[in-house]
Amino acid sequence: MKVSSTSSKLFNLSNSESNLNHLVDAFDTLNEIREQSLSTSREIVRDCSKSIRYMHRNDAKGSEEFINSAKEKIDKLNRLSSEVSEISYAGYVLDAEREFVEAVMFYSFEVNGIIEPFANFNVHASSYIQGIGDTIGEWRRKALEHLRNLEISEAEKYLNIMEESIGILNELDYPDALTGGLRRYADNARSIIERTRSDITNAFINESLRKDISKISKNEL
Repeated sequence: MKVSSTSSKLFNLSNSESNLNHLVDAFDTLNEIREQSLSTSREIVRDCSKSIRYMHRNDAKGSEEFINSAKEKIDKLNRLSSEVSEISYAGYVLDAEREFVEAVMFYSFEVNGIIEPFANFNVHASSYIQGIGDTIGEWRRKALEHLRNLEISEAEKYLNIMEESIGILNELDYPDALTGGLRRYADNARSIIERTRSDITNAFINESLRKDISKISKNEL
């Protein structure tokens, strides 16, 4: 379509500034929501880190308080994301979701002995499976803690939940672009599980030897 020179001048004079103002308004809104969501994401990560620390100290009440705080901020993050769709898949949002899943998973197993289902989270599916992968590392820490106290049966409980969790990851056969790097998380989880299984086996053998030596010593006396 041919545009007359008069029309071009009218656009340049009357619409150019208005067009720029609309763009500035749009980016100002986007930037404001981005700053809010970034700050909220950082707060979620801090709350979840504290929740996990409290749970390692066997303080379920303290852990739950930080989970509840993080849950409120996850809801806020979702509201912000709904206003600007670009925010939803930002790396810092997905990181916050993953940390939240990890904290809730760890708490739920310690308190209720369950793997919290995906339906109970308002997060991306990729964040959920990554959170499972991260929680396996926390369960290993608990297993090693029990092994240091020679509580082998308790350590085996964590090995069992780790194996059940990797089973979930193994059933998901989708491209990494959709899962956020599932293969890497699954490979790392398998390595952690194998090391934990080896540690438990060695602890069992050592404990059996210790008991046998103790019996021999008593018989000699």
